[in-house]
Amino acid sequence: MEAATMPVQSRKVSGRKRWDVEQKLAVLREWKEGLPVQELCRRHGLHASQVYGWRRALERGLQNQGELIPRGQGVALQRKVEELERALGRKALEVDILKKAFELKGLKLPEGM
Repeated sequence: MEAATMPVQSRKVSGRKRWDVEQKLAVLREWKEGLPVQELCRRHGLHASQVYGWRRALERGLQNQGELIPRGQGVALQRKVEELERALGRKALEVDILKKAFELKGLKLPEGM
């Protein structure tokens, strides 16, 4: 039994349909659920190349609040996270060294350390 789906409405701008991210994801979800590409294209007035392009864009990026992030940007963000983790590790090491120095001198550590 095929699940009933509502056709996705798009905006028409200068003779071309504009699909927002939620609409594209809804179409891709229908395809993933087993609807053949030809039927999907007929229902929504699409070309198969559009659907395949949307799938590639989704595979290249991450979905975050309706926004697709290109893989290159994701890689740059991952590098930044790694850089910050290294900096955090260095700071933790500095804190440990300062704690040892305080212990050796017999000084009392400030509250919260």
